[in-house]
Amino acid sequence: ELREKLWSNVKKLQTGLKERGFDIGHTNSPVTPIYMKGDVPEATQMVMDLRENYGIFCSIVMYPVIPKGLIMLRLIPTALHTIEDVNRTLDAYSELAEKLKKGHYKEKNTVGA
Repeated sequence: ELREKLWSNVKKLQTGLKERGFDIGHTNSPVTPIYMKGDVPEATQMVMDLRENYGIFCSIVMYPVIPKGLIMLRLIPTALHTIEDVNRTLDAYSELAEKLKKGHYKEKNTVGA
């Protein structure tokens, strides 16, 4: 039962991200990568924004694991997440992508510089 719930959450998250235009590469596991254009300081700001303002934890993968100029954020849904959690995550990532596109995270990096 838990395995079915896990894969239901994984499918909903991964399908939702693809439908919203996110590049998640090719994955056959619950670990869900999300690739975006940006740099390390932007990625750091994004992860802080997700944690502090959306209550979502994810990890960052950066150069040299992935090419410079790319950000990879990794999500790992579980069987304990609800559909509401998945939907909230999808909405948060849509907002995050819009902020990234508008340079919101670059502005934050220049404060005090």
